Amino acid sequence: MSQDTRQSATDDWDRIEGIEGWTRKLRSLLQEDAALAAKASDTSARLAMSERLTQFVEHSFPNTDAIKALDAIATRAAIGMLEQTIDERLRSLVTRNLELATLTKQLEVGTDDAHTAAASIRLARAEKTLTALNEGVTMLRELRTSLKPEDDRQLVASIDRAMLATQAVRALLERTRVG
Repeated sequence: MSQDTRQSATDDWDRIEGIEGWTRKLRSLLQEDAALAAKASDTSARLAMSERLTQFVEHSFPNTDAIKALDAIATRAAIGMLEQTIDERLRSLVTRNLELATLTKQLEVGTDDAHTAAASIRLARAEKTLTALNEGVTMLRELRTSLKPEDDRQLVASIDRAMLATQAVRALLERTRVG
């Protein structure tokens, strides 16, 4: 606030005399300015009005019971302006927190769905691999039985090792599938 504006505001307060003048000033503040500020969507209008009501309390005189009663009304109105602003800010904050909680929940559900889908894909791949391994073991056995050990000892030993390795992998996959 500039020096001229402050001087003008002080002069406004200095021109008020008696309980009638202070009552008129408070009525003017409450009926016109405070009503507009309370309806305004801009919080700065309510903050400014709260400040004007605080100035009323600071400048009103003499300090009689009647003036104190006017001061109490101005104080409650100033606090009401601040509470309305605080309530709106809290409501906005709570709304954002609720939006965040909802989004977090949606993301968690999406993550759970993705984990379920990934597990399903892994299970399908394990099933497919188990089928292929079973077929491979069957084919290796058939080949093994068709060979005579004296024909190709190295091939028979390789088939035996391949069957053992395949059976070990199959056992691991089956444990993974069950678990």
